[in-house]
Amino acid sequence: MKQIISFEKEIAFKTMIGEVTSISLEHTLAFQGPSTISGDMIVSGTYKMTEASTLEEDFQYAIPVDIMLTKDLEEDNRSISIHNFTYDIRNEDTLHLYIDVLVKGREVIELEEETEEEIPVLERNEEIAPKLEEIVEEESDDNKEILSESEVEESQKVIDNIMNPFPKQEEIPTPVMQEEVKEEKEEVKEPQDTKVMNSIFSAFANTEETYTTYSVYLLRETDSIESIIETYGISREELSYYNDLENLTVGSKIIIPTTKKDVSTN
Repeated sequence: MKQIISFEKEIAFKTMIGEVTSISLEHTLAFQGPSTISGDMIVSGTYKMTEASTLEEDFQYAIPVDIMLTKDLEEDNRSISIHNFTYDIRNEDTLHLYIDVLVKGREVIELEEETEEEIPVLERNEEIAPKLEEIVEEESDDNKEILSESEVEESQKVIDNIMNPFPKQEEIPTPVMQEEVKEEKEEVKEPQDTKVMNSIFSAFANTEETYTTYSVYLLRETDSIESIIETYGISREELSYYNDLENLTVGSKIIIPTTKKDVSTN
């Protein structure tokens, strides 16, 4: 770093100045800190009160100076010197000085230390950023209904329970009644579970449409029973047959039967 600091100083003499016969400038400037300088400019010499005079007078003046630099300089590599010095006489009794001070040195460079905690945080942010983008993309697609593997298995169990409401029972052989043992045939009572199962399948046999497939739909905030009925083209009775419509909430799974007409001829 090189920096020139300029000064203009005036020295008022007690007598008239006809001619300056000799002049010199010295200084006691010194660093008081990394960026502060203070000391004196010492001007000395001889002069004549008139140009025609043969007598010379001595003069010496000390001018205090304080300098504040904009940068800190290293202590082992800095210097102060007089770069330029000129003068002129004003009003016949004032010596006007022009002084340039040259300051040289190496600037103090402050290095920013990286803490051990900052580096892992940056690495974690680079790893997390792509994952956050994937999550945002998945949540922004409102039209997609995504079911996890466990939800698909649970939904399949619900459908299987509808198609097979009762576990398969082993057929019990009908006992053969011997005529000699008992002439009158006793009425064999049909199991109650078998009657219920026959009534369910008879309900399917009495209709022209057979439910072959089922869909599982997750209820959203913007949905209503009427909108689901209109979208899937089913009746409220059909929908209520497979779902408890009175206790549905957002996120409830709704079984949607898909019908297919039976084109076989009897």
